[in-house]
Amino acid sequence: MIEIGLLKLDIDFEYRIIREENDDVDIFIDVNYRSLDLECSENDFFNGRIQFPFVRSLILRINKKSHLMTVHFMRDIDLFSAFANFEFDYKDYIFNIKNNKEKVLITRTKK
Repeated sequence: MIEIGLLKLDIDFEYRIIREENDDVDIFIDVNYRSLDLECSENDFFNGRIQFPFVRSLILRINKKSHLMTVHFMRDIDLFSAFANFEFDYKDYIFNIKNNKEKVLITRTKK
């Protein structure tokens, strides 16, 4: 478990901070072209998960004083290769990025 600002992150992958200015931080996570399952069973719109095939990496963009994070899914190493992103309010949650052999699972758990 790591903590950066107000973010609690449970992660199975190596990460590195690629940008840090004032309270803004960008975290790079290499998931090596795996499929990525985003758990959303608690959502009224989706029934279980959304799957993104062939994800090269993730970038988590946070502000150390906020509970909002933007998660970018990257197709390549290039910072402009994002093909999807979403915002996540992690107040009262731990953000989990777990290695499940051939795929990556993103979930949240209550603190």
